[in-house]
Amino acid sequence: MFLDGRTPPGGAALGADLAIIGAGAAGITLARALAGRGLKIALIESGGLEWSEAAADLGAGSLGEQHYGDLAYVRLRQFGGTTGHWGGWCRELDAIDFEPRDFVPLSGWPIAKSDLAPFYPEAQSILQLGPARYDDFAAVAAEAKAEAPIAPGGDMEAVLFEFSPPTRMGEVYRAELEQSDVAVWLNTTVSDIRLSDDLTTVTGLVLSRDGAPPLAMAVRHVVAACGGLSNPQLLLNADSQVAGGIGNAHDQVGRCFAEHPIVETFAAILALGPATGAPFAFRDTSVGNRRYRPAFQPSAAARRAKGRLSTLVTINEPGPAFDPATGGFDRWDEARLGPQATGAAIAALSGAGPLRLHYRSAGFETRPNPDSRVTLTAARDRFGGRRIKLDWRLSDADLDDYLANLEDLGRAFAAAGTAVIRIDPEARARYRADTSWGHHHMGTTRMGDDPRVSVCDGDGRVHGMANLWIAGSSLFTTPGAANPTLTIVALALRLADRLKKAFAP
Repeated sequence: MFLDGRTPPGGAALGADLAIIGAGAAGITLARALAGRGLKIALIESGGLEWSEAAADLGAGSLGEQHYGDLAYVRLRQFGGTTGHWGGWCRELDAIDFEPRDFVPLSGWPIAKSDLAPFYPEAQSILQLGPARYDDFAAVAAEAKAEAPIAPGGDMEAVLFEFSPPTRMGEVYRAELEQSDVAVWLNTTVSDIRLSDDLTTVTGLVLSRDGAPPLAMAVRHVVAACGGLSNPQLLLNADSQVAGGIGNAHDQVGRCFAEHPIVETFAAILALGPATGAPFAFRDTSVGNRRYRPAFQPSAAARRAKGRLSTLVTINEPGPAFDPATGGFDRWDEARLGPQATGAAIAALSGAGPLRLHYRSAGFETRPNPDSRVTLTAARDRFGGRRIKLDWRLSDADLDDYLANLEDLGRAFAAAGTAVIRIDPEARARYRADTSWGHHHMGTTRMGDDPRVSVCDGDGRVHGMANLWIAGSSLFTTPGAANPTLTIVALALRLADRLKKAFAP
């Protein structure tokens, strides 16, 4: 059932056994998993069925020194959330991503990958994927009749992304939820969270809407599934009874904001042989009606031995072509590739034969940084909520790991005789000015066993609260290098399993 919060039905007081705030990937997954169990569920979305400027404005905010996208537009406030323009990149986190590592301060999730593994298969299905084959590179490459660009067993390994269609959850699951017993509240913004006298239990929500007074909704359990920017905004703004906001006794809400820095222009790949030049290496390839893209990352063993973070490098479509007859390229982009003479000198290593230059892209893991954070400002939105400031902090140590991984990949390509990598010698100087991002907002209500350095426990329950839970990538203790959507859905399924027990008679 869909309701417009601006014109709700009259009658009895509003109430819900479970209120889920945010109808994106996590919120819709939770609602579907718990529907039909005799529970009164409210799925509350501040936007409508389609994107609107009015809803987007509620996410507006300001930035610190590091450039970033306009906060009003980096997420979609609408039914289906940011799956409405998601690219569909899927890959599980690696087991090492969950482990404590002495070279990564504040690392170590309170759960292991084995705790999440039972929920990944259903997450695959929800995102319209087949059984996981992310680390089955050799078999998938063989089915694609392609050679591996690097030899197996080295410090760098070839792995896979799989592409969801992509699943637009607001479209794919709209009819199901419309016909379910879930009450989907659109154009409804949670502007406050009300607590019991002892401040340990959520008793109600204040629902703001345009053109009408706020509504009060009594609740038994609440899940904040608003994303890595809006989850901390919601908790920090809920300060009418708790100074500093709910869950923020140790000033942890909003800290350790993580993103995947995307650096496309710091290196280029000169393909010296047919393996790397084969379409499978740089193009989405259908294998058995499923779409894959190869990526290259340091093995878990190499990461542990070298004390290094992960990087997932992908190769993009061919760019300039080298002509041995003329000794030059058919075109050039000095801003992205550096001096043409450098490229020609490297290309001469190939001798006779065709050669293509490929741009490459990479997202890399970052270390948790408490000073990289979301805070509130004095500016307020139309419902009185304080707007956010995002102060994203980039680390030179993370960049050093990325460049070292590129060097290892270059060695692997060279050993296989497939490619040479040119790394921009000015990469460090250009880092902060030329880095883009993946629109992956993680870590701001991180999981942990210690409330002094985390916001939620291993189930996603806010420390010190009996019935307030968090869903989404704001739970991530460390970000890994893989895109987060698949893990967001798996974590939501795990939380749904936990909530089934909480509601059991």
